[in-house]
Amino acid sequence: MPGGSYVGPVPSALLVALVVMVGWLFVLRRTLYGRWVYAVGGNIEAASASLVPSRMVQLSTFVLAGASAGLGAVLLIGRIGSAQPLAGQGLEFAAITAAVVGGTRLSGGYGSVGGTALGAVFVGVVNAGLSFLQVPQQSMYVINGVLVVAAVLLTQSREVTRLITSLRRAGARQEASGDPGTETGTRSLDLVGVGKRYPGVTALDDVSFSLRAGEVTALVGENGAGKSTLVKMLAGAHEPDAGALRIDGAPVRLRSPEEARAAGVSVIHQHFSLVPDLSVVENLFLRREPTTFGVLRRRHMRREVRRVLAELDLVVDVDAPVAGLRVGERQLVEVAKALLDDSWLVVMDEPTSALSNRERERLYALVRTLVDRGIGVLYISHRLEEVFALARRVVVLRDGVLAGTAEIGDVDEAALISMMVGRDIGNVFAHRETEAGDTLLEIDGIGDGGRLVDASLRVRAGEIVGLAGLMGSGRSEVLRCAAGLSRHVGGRIVVGGTELSAGAAGTANRLGVAYVPEDRLREGIVADMSVRDNIALAWLRRHARGGLVPRGVASVVTSAIERLAIRPPQPDRPAGVLSGGNQQKVVLARWLATEPRVLLLDEPTNGVDVGAKAEIHRLIADLKDQGVGVLLVSSELPELLGVADRLYVTHAGRTVGELPHKASEEDVMRLAFGQSTVIA
Repeated sequence: MPGGSYVGPVPSALLVALVVMVGWLFVLRRTLYGRWVYAVGGNIEAASASLVPSRMVQLSTFVLAGASAGLGAVLLIGRIGSAQPLAGQGLEFAAITAAVVGGTRLSGGYGSVGGTALGAVFVGVVNAGLSFLQVPQQSMYVINGVLVVAAVLLTQSREVTRLITSLRRAGARQEASGDPGTETGTRSLDLVGVGKRYPGVTALDDVSFSLRAGEVTALVGENGAGKSTLVKMLAGAHEPDAGALRIDGAPVRLRSPEEARAAGVSVIHQHFSLVPDLSVVENLFLRREPTTFGVLRRRHMRREVRRVLAELDLVVDVDAPVAGLRVGERQLVEVAKALLDDSWLVVMDEPTSALSNRERERLYALVRTLVDRGIGVLYISHRLEEVFALARRVVVLRDGVLAGTAEIGDVDEAALISMMVGRDIGNVFAHRETEAGDTLLEIDGIGDGGRLVDASLRVRAGEIVGLAGLMGSGRSEVLRCAAGLSRHVGGRIVVGGTELSAGAAGTANRLGVAYVPEDRLREGIVADMSVRDNIALAWLRRHARGGLVPRGVASVVTSAIERLAIRPPQPDRPAGVLSGGNQQKVVLARWLATEPRVLLLDEPTNGVDVGAKAEIHRLIADLKDQGVGVLLVSSELPELLGVADRLYVTHAGRTVGELPHKASEEDVMRLAFGQSTVIA
C-alpha cells in the first residue's frame, strides 16, 4: 500500500503530506481562490457584497478539506497496515494537539499550514519517544493535554489573561455595589498624561483632561486621532502604557470591563455589544446573572429590567430576542445596561450613527435626563450640531495628542474644526459644477417585493444624484437593486444602455457598477484580513490571470492608500483594528480600484470625522470630473443639498419627487413625509 512504501529512506506518506502542505500554502497565499477562502471565513456577508461566490467557496472548501482528510486516512491505513475502525483511535486528539501547538487559536480565525505541520512533527516526535519508552496510552493522553495547555499559554497569552481576569473579577461589581462610595454628583475621573503605543503607532501621547458627574463632555477629533483607544481604556479593554487614571483623586486601574463597571464607568460602543439571539433580559444580565444555588433568579431579573426600561420610556417585551428590536430600541437597551450598573459615568461612542431623526431626538432627551440625575456623559460624535446642543465642555484630540479643551460657549464650529484637523478644509460639502453627459444608469418603476414599491430615477455621466428620504423609505433598497445584490420585481434597470437582469451582481459590476454599503462592518471590511487584501478583493476578480494573484496588486494597494490617505499607511495591518473612518476609506478604496462608471454610495460618510468627510467629497468630486455617475444616499440633508446636482426623494417605497441643486430642507422634508409630489 502507498502509505507504507518508501522513496529511498523517506516514507512515501511523508512526501505526499509535504506535497499537500505545499499545495495548500500556495493556494492560500498566491491564488484568487485563497483570498476568497479568507474573505468568506472572515465575513461572508462582506465577501458576498464584494462579488465573491461565497456559497461555492464554502462548498469547495469543505470538499477539498474532506478530500485532504480522506487522503490522510489512506496514508494512515498504509502506515499502520490496518483498516480497522479503531486502528487510529486517539489520533484525532494528536491532530488537535498538533494544530494548537502550531499556533492555531482555539477560538478560530488564526493559524497557518506551516505552523500546523511543524506542530504535527513535534507531536509525532514526542509520541514516538513516549511509545519507545513504553509509556502507557493513558499517560500519553495526559502528556498531550499538557502540551495543548502549554501551547495555549505560550501562544495565546492575551486570550488566557483576559479569561482569567474576567473570572477573577466576576464578583467585582457585586462587591462594589454594597459600597455607597462618593455621592454621584461630586464624582470625577481624571486622565493624567495617559499614553498608549501599538507596534509602529503612537495612539495616545500625554493626554490629560477631567470628566465630572452631572455634565456632558464631548470628545471630538478626526478618525485616527485616538478617540477609540481612549474609549477602550475607559472600558477596561486596554491599560495605558504611560500616565494614570484617577477616580475621585485616587489612582485606579481598569483592567477589565468588570473592573470598569465596578468603578461606575459604563461604555456604550458604536457597534452594539448585544447578542441578537438572546432576550432583552438575558442581554442586560449577561455575565452578571443573579443566581440562587446556581439557578437563575429570572423573576428578579425581569423585575429589574422592567424598572429600568420604564425609566427610559421603552416599552418592549423583555423576553423577546434583541434581533427583533429596531435600531433605536437596541440603543436604549444599551443605555439600560448602564443604569443597571448604577454607573455615574456613561461613555457614548457615536450613539446616533444608525438612528433616524426621531430616534436621535429621543436619545438627546435621554442624555439630558441622565445629566439631571447626576450622571456624567462622555459624548463622542462627528456630528458637531450634537456637540453644541448637548455638551457643556469639549475635548479635542488630534493625532493622538490633546489639541485643546474649551467651554462650549467659548468656541464656534469653525474654531472647533480648526482644532480638530489643524488645517483649513474649506466647505465640507462644496458643490463642483460640471457638464453632465449621457445617461449611465436608468431605473424605471422597480420594486423588490418588500419595502421598495415603485422607484424611478436616472444618473448621467459627470453628475452626483442624491437620494433622500426617511429611514425605511426604500433608499438603500434602490441601490442594492441597482448593484444586483437584491432582485428587483417589475420595472427595469438599464446600465450604459444594457438592461440588467434581476440579481445579476456580476453583470452589474462588469458594466461598471460599484456599490459601497451602508454597514461597513457587516458588508464592508473583512476585519481579520489585512488592509492590502481588503482593498484588492474586488480588483482581483478581474485581474487575476489563471487564478493567480498578480504582482501588480502591491502598486494598486499602495496607490489606493495614498489616494485616500488611509492611516496608518500599513498594508499588512488588519483592517479590523483601524478607526471607523479609515475602515470606510478601505471599503471605498476597494471599489475605486475597479475604476467604476457608476458609483453607488450608501451613507459613505456615516461615522466619519469632518476632515475625512471633506477628503471623501473632494474625491467624489474628482470622480465626477472624470465622468463617473454617482448615486448618493445620505441621512444628512446638508450633505445631499450641498454636493448633489439633482435630488430624488423617497416616501413609503416610492420616489415622490425630483429637486434641483440648492433646494431647501423644507422642500425635501415635505416630500419625505408624503405631503406633496414634485418633479423638477
